[in-house]
Amino acid sequence: MKKLIFLTYIIVSTFIYTTEKNAYKYPYENRYESTILGGSTLMLDYPLPKVKNKEYSIKINPTESIPKNLWYQEGFKFSLAKQKNTAPLIFVIAGTGSSHDSLKMKYLERIFHNKGYHVISISSPMYINFLLNAGTEKVPGLLMPDSQDIYKVMDLAYKKVKNKISVTDFYLTGYSLGASQAAFVSYIDEKEKKFNFKRVFMINPTVDLYSSALIFDEMLKESTNNDKKNIGVLIKEMLLQISKVTSDGDISIDEEKIFSAFKEKKISYKKMKSLIALSFRMISIDLSYLSDLISHSGLYSKEFDNKKYPDMFSIYEKMNFPSFEEYFENIAVPYYQKQGYSRSDILEKAKINTIEKYLKKSEKIMVVTNDDELILTSKEIKYLETIFKDRFKTYPLGGHCGNMFYTENVEIMLKFLQKGMKKE
Repeated sequence: MKKLIFLTYIIVSTFIYTTEKNAYKYPYENRYESTILGGSTLMLDYPLPKVKNKEYSIKINPTESIPKNLWYQEGFKFSLAKQKNTAPLIFVIAGTGSSHDSLKMKYLERIFHNKGYHVISISSPMYINFLLNAGTEKVPGLLMPDSQDIYKVMDLAYKKVKNKISVTDFYLTGYSLGASQAAFVSYIDEKEKKFNFKRVFMINPTVDLYSSALIFDEMLKESTNNDKKNIGVLIKEMLLQISKVTSDGDISIDEEKIFSAFKEKKISYKKMKSLIALSFRMISIDLSYLSDLISHSGLYSKEFDNKKYPDMFSIYEKMNFPSFEEYFENIAVPYYQKQGYSRSDILEKAKINTIEKYLKKSEKIMVVTNDDELILTSKEIKYLETIFKDRFKTYPLGGHCGNMFYTENVEIMLKFLQKGMKKE
């Protein structure tokens, strides 16, 4: 009898999932294809006008000097897209290592501005400009201190433009790591009350930053046969392809440039997987380079050429293209151990469960993710469901942030921000 009940449960569950998947008309069924193609495409069934914004710069730590080879990064940068009249203001936090003016951020800016919000866009604490100008800790990766830095720059950014806009209420969102940080920023604001956020929307968050980082490390190991020489070959291939599609001469590598360079090319799912893994490896390489440079850890400094225009590929090659795990073990752990933290303390501070009680009770926060999410295990997806309950929604397809600009996803996001969990 028990076997019959269990079999019936499996059949019914499979039927429900298949029905939901068929009802969701998102076009990409492979999660790597979703991540690359969907994540860089507006898939709305209505036109979305472009937005005029203005970039601002703030001198946050005037006594600190910028390394001479990073002279162009002086001053913390953010952008504002404002409404002509009084309106709500939404802060948007970029994903892992992304800038305030990256493609995903521009799309979100257009979506929210079109819906009547002022929009302030904030870079990731793992992005070079943020880390150099606004990072209290020179080794990012712990959710609370990084989010405290975000909260600080949000306050400064708002003060910078306060006399240019009229605001009714404050809202907050972020995607990927920026989504997890949005939860912590909301937690901080409950005490500081500088904004009193009305609602917070988390898009494809990580549950455990270290766990998610290791997923990308493993993906690249598989794609390169665990041979770091092959990473250099892959990077050179990316540079060549990017140079073919870049008109401004900038051939630096980041997630969006990699995805855009190969967007129109027919490539295998295996190749797509390696591109995604490489894009995140570039973040860990940059983090290792920057954190070592400005925290004076001395691990890689002997390899650095601090000329105004250094050969960065040569430097990265000498560093042996460090992974997230190597960044954590070789730079983050020694740095925070000097502050009295143990290795286990550091690992715990990279998880969202450190504010679990707040997340359980805060009705202002909603989370969305995907069943085929790259950065979460099935156990972590279940954890989010347990914590957020009816404030949690999962889509059957989308990979990592691949469906965040799909009409159904956008409409659910906008509806929650406007109405919360109120039933029709």
